[in-house]
Amino acid sequence: MPAGPLQEVELGDDWAPFILQDSSGPGDPTAKPNAYRETFVALANERVDPDGLPPKRGEHNYLEVFGIPSALSVLRARVEDDLLPDRQACYAAVDADGLRAFTGTVAYLDRDRARRDFAEAARDSDWIDRELGAHIPFSRDGTVDLLRAEPKTRARAERFLRGQARLRAVRAAQARLTCEGLLGPRAPIGRTHYADGMFDLPTHEALADWERKNDIFGWGFLGGETTAGLLRPPADLHLETFRRILAERVADAAGIVEDGSTDRLQPPPTYSDEAGESHPVPNLIAAHVGALAAALGVGTPADLVRFLRARPAGASASQIARYPAPPLPPYYANEMDLSVEIDRGDVWYDFPYDNHGKPVVQRREHFPHLTLLASWNGQRIPLCRWRTTIGSWRSELQADGRLYMKYKNSDVGPRVWRNVVAGPVWIPPETTPAKDLLVRKVLDRNVGPVTVVNTDVMGPGFQSAYGLVMAIHIDPKRGGFDNQVRTHGSVDYTSIAQRFSHGCHRLVNNRAVRLFDFVLRHRRFARLGNAPIDVRRRFVVDDQPYAYQLKTRGYYYELARPLPVTVTEGRIMGTAQKPIAGYLRKPGVDYGPPSSGDADTSLSPPRPAAATESALESAPVLGP
Repeated sequence: MPAGPLQEVELGDDWAPFILQDSSGPGDPTAKPNAYRETFVALANERVDPDGLPPKRGEHNYLEVFGIPSALSVLRARVEDDLLPDRQACYAAVDADGLRAFTGTVAYLDRDRARRDFAEAARDSDWIDRELGAHIPFSRDGTVDLLRAEPKTRARAERFLRGQARLRAVRAAQARLTCEGLLGPRAPIGRTHYADGMFDLPTHEALADWERKNDIFGWGFLGGETTAGLLRPPADLHLETFRRILAERVADAAGIVEDGSTDRLQPPPTYSDEAGESHPVPNLIAAHVGALAAALGVGTPADLVRFLRARPAGASASQIARYPAPPLPPYYANEMDLSVEIDRGDVWYDFPYDNHGKPVVQRREHFPHLTLLASWNGQRIPLCRWRTTIGSWRSELQADGRLYMKYKNSDVGPRVWRNVVAGPVWIPPETTPAKDLLVRKVLDRNVGPVTVVNTDVMGPGFQSAYGLVMAIHIDPKRGGFDNQVRTHGSVDYTSIAQRFSHGCHRLVNNRAVRLFDFVLRHRRFARLGNAPIDVRRRFVVDDQPYAYQLKTRGYYYELARPLPVTVTEGRIMGTAQKPIAGYLRKPGVDYGPPSSGDADTSLSPPRPAAATESALESAPVLGP
């Protein structure tokens, strides 16, 4: 098919997605200020840090994994740094073979464990050296082979080999992180000093920053995708970052959402055009990125350098690029018949502790997924399919001041989205333990860490419990009843990967932005704007008073036709076939003598069936 008309896309540093705009375009009579747009742009340009303060020496935001891709001027600064001769020499000296040979995982648990692992490797190395002297003329490798052949020394010799491979890989990773200014002399305060070969806290934090810089959803551990990324040339990683930046901008500008995620369905989905010919659901975003990159002349890292250097001064101003857009499938229209299906996957209602207070693992093979569908010519066409979350057992504070366990269910059945909220605000319920509303932060390095109210999790902002955008689930059969369930963005990608929510359906922030951008581009809506509130709360923790105030619920859009959402029951696992009602005592907690104010704990949970999943599944998570 021939290419479509030229598509315009904004490449300036002041870009923000449609959901954060004040209007739908020039002359829009419904324009209303969207306060978070300015913050989004400032974060993307690294003018402020996540606390709204000027960045400290050596600090960068690296917020792409949290839904805020860097501005192109920020990417240019990274590229230019890596082109400096001393940086190039530094990269060339990294022990890539040491990283390549390592096949394990190095995780940071705590300082004492890091020191013990390091000391153990040193002791084993000293032991090998002593044995070398006793087995001349053997070489070091020959001595190790001999010790591995002896039953009494085999285990320690194997441990020595693992320890040496680990030390070599950690040193190589530390060298790479030092080259990039994430560790060592040019690193932020707190990471200037580290123990060579020890996977200590500064190394762990630097590696977590490196993962976020390169859009790797990791935990700051060495291994797997992170190790593979460390072996790649920085220039290649910059080119991939550039293409991801383009992806968010073309998805927003072209009003497209198909990203190839439905290809994992078996068989991969197709649709039939008006002539009856079958076509696969396309990866439109990849096609548009390819077309735009070609129009910009960027196909290699060297092309990227030329393009970034040729950008005009004042890059924050509007910079419109035009490219021949790949044709849209025939099911596209200004007003599309869209719907959402949320498959809850494998669901466990059983109490996650046994009668002795030991966590019971509850394996899930099929995880929750959200699918956006377009109905056209009698077909329901899946456009994208992403991992999401459902509710489970959570801790809740009751009137007696104690924490109990309660099953927070995700509603099943037909719902609708009527309101989409950009920059949503989470108002902590009274059942939220006061200590959970606090966080330790370093706001002034001359003062050190202080305890403050965690307003980040309240929002508005990318760290909000509701992320950058959300939609409210309404039950149309109950007069528009709101059971406080939402589909929303989140920075907690670990929960989306394997854990739970309090009933809401979480998405990685950039996917939530894409989803609701697409909905607003293809459904008529009213721009309601900011929803003001005045919520004030004072509380005391450890004799220290705290307070916070919330002034907005977020920036509201109202869909002219509510979008239908179906939440399926999923596959019920275990013994309990329905959610257990009421509150249950948390094993291992001393509740003291019963009183009239105690929560109702009369229900006894059924004995759980055997299961094998990680106890992380029952770890508390703050927020919806």
